[in-house]
Amino acid sequence: MQGAVIRQRIKRLTRQQLSGGLRGVERECLRVTPAGRVAPTPHGEELGSALTHRYITTDFAEALLELITPPVKSTHDVSDWLAALHEFVLAQLDGEQLWTPSMPPAISSDRQLLPARYGSSNIGMLKHIYRLGLANRYGPRMQAIVGIHFNYSPPPDFWGSLPDLESPPSGIVAKRSSWTMGQMRNVRRLAWMPTYLLGASPAFHGSLSRVRTADLRKGRKGTLYAPDATSLRMSSLGYTSALQAGLVISANSLHEYVRDLEAAVHARHAAYGKIGVRVRGRYRQLSDSVLQVENEYYSAARPKRRIRRGERAATALRRRGAEYLELRLVDADPFEPLGVSEASMRFLEAFLLYCLLEESPPMAADEYLACVSNLDDTAWRGRARGIRLIRNRRRIRLDNWGLEVCRAMMPVCEALDGGAGGEYSAALKAARASLRDPGLTPAARVLDELSDAGWDHQAWGMEKARLASRPPRARPNAARRRALKDEAPASLARLLAMESAPEPPFDEFLARYLEKG
Repeated sequence: MQGAVIRQRIKRLTRQQLSGGLRGVERECLRVTPAGRVAPTPHGEELGSALTHRYITTDFAEALLELITPPVKSTHDVSDWLAALHEFVLAQLDGEQLWTPSMPPAISSDRQLLPARYGSSNIGMLKHIYRLGLANRYGPRMQAIVGIHFNYSPPPDFWGSLPDLESPPSGIVAKRSSWTMGQMRNVRRLAWMPTYLLGASPAFHGSLSRVRTADLRKGRKGTLYAPDATSLRMSSLGYTSALQAGLVISANSLHEYVRDLEAAVHARHAAYGKIGVRVRGRYRQLSDSVLQVENEYYSAARPKRRIRRGERAATALRRRGAEYLELRLVDADPFEPLGVSEASMRFLEAFLLYCLLEESPPMAADEYLACVSNLDDTAWRGRARGIRLIRNRRRIRLDNWGLEVCRAMMPVCEALDGGAGGEYSAALKAARASLRDPGLTPAARVLDELSDAGWDHQAWGMEKARLASRPPRARPNAARRRALKDEAPASLARLLAMESAPEPPFDEFLARYLEKG
């Protein structure tokens, strides 16, 4: 990758075009009891409807919250929204706390992780059955691993200043999609880098997984850890699928991406066929295909488009193109009550902008599989001295490659800062320091705390949850607090209206959804 290309493309853009994009965060976190167990309580009405609330929903389980900021124009606004959501949720929890690490607390039984429910509407039933399918396919414990999703899109006038990637030019929607898929290919190539820099899950409670490898060591009271790991969440032990490890979804164009996803949604799989779709009148999964729906595909990043009610993700992309990129690599930061720091978000924004502006040749299957290998190696052993990754079919030291990328990112950060020495440049400087010294990474800090204070993973996680229950350093924006207070009853009213409206039988709805979406 050549920094000269970046500088040429930046010259085409104003600072407003570079810095005026939208960013947002989806934060996953478990509700836990004072004893540090997954909360057995359902998603409470005081939080609103998990189906229709704009900002608060559930992920896999009833106890697994997903807090969603709207897209906003500044990192500070993202942080303020996260603070408002954090404060509002904590105020509704009766003695419960929010578990901040990515790896879950001790889980004694799969029954502790009840798949989330969304009411009696067809869409609500579809979401619940999809989660039953996840539990039956992968086990519920894997679904309790949480992370941070960072969403980013440049402003609308950004695209007009960039050259067309297709000949002849085919319009702004196709142009935006072509550039976004190039961005996604570069994210795949460099997925190991945010994993190294922001990974914070080198340890977990042994009840999470029966997997034991030579990389794992025993810690206190059931704790397992990998001494050189960065993010076991992103490793083959974590939020992954053995079947999907060999599933290659092309990012060479939006057309190919949608084509491959839809093929996986319609390709039956023998192992899932043995589970059964509907057994004795009860659904166990939506289908016996490789993917029930597109969102089941585990990936470093996804091109996204806001969907309409009853519309599948691939259909929305095919009809209206890519709207933004969702980065899914980021561990929850256990040292940040809100799950992610403003400095980390600034680095991620600069990283995604770099991936967008840098050259991005098509990716063959062998390069994609090398990217998968690089990510897993970094997740398991990224802090090992001298670790080497694969680039252009040759081995290169992780630290040297990362420092090369940091140098190429400098003009991006300077442009975002409006000159050298600003907050984006400071975030990049911290990244360079961590590449030179693995001891500065969040993962190293986690293991240092476990060792120095004599914590086991469970007790350490509860201490982080306790600290996160303190009032925020600064009260969030009053208008945002009011918006959250008003949204809970409004979402319940929308749910009631949805469930009162006439609908076809669920079987008919599901068949149509899976066929056409």
